Amino acid sequence: MPIPISSNDFRRATGMFPSLQPLATSGTDITAIAVTIGGISGGTLTDRGSVSYRILASVRSLESELPPIWIASPDDARIRHMNVFRASEICPFTGTRLPTLCWGRSPAAWRGAATSERRLANLLEAVRQVLANANPNSRAR
Repeated sequence: MPIPISSNDFRRATGMFPSLQPLATSGTDITAIAVTIGGISGGTLTDRGSVSYRILASVRSLESELPPIWIASPDDARIRHMNVFRASEICPFTGTRLPTLCWGRSPAAWRGAATSERRLANLLEAVRQVLANANPNSRAR
């Protein structure tokens, strides 16, 4: 059974990612989040211009799997990052097509991590690392 994140887990992650906001809740648990994370343009290995990415994600099954990461901004036409898929699927939070993050091999590493390490702050740090680097082996763009 999926377990949403607790308010305590959310508060700890907010210390590292101050723009973090709950996007959806179930009782006192947070089931989806929105946050702005800094990254790079990432269209090439040398394309290191600073870009702020607004992401949306469900955190219902965080202890078992990495969720899809939806990029709400910048809009798809302005994203060059090679680790971001073009908008082709409908985001459940906006009802529109949004780009998504290419996780690459990260899901296997997430599943291999101790359950105690599969927390919101670690998810957001993984997103930050993907967006702060350009992977030319990515199949996204």
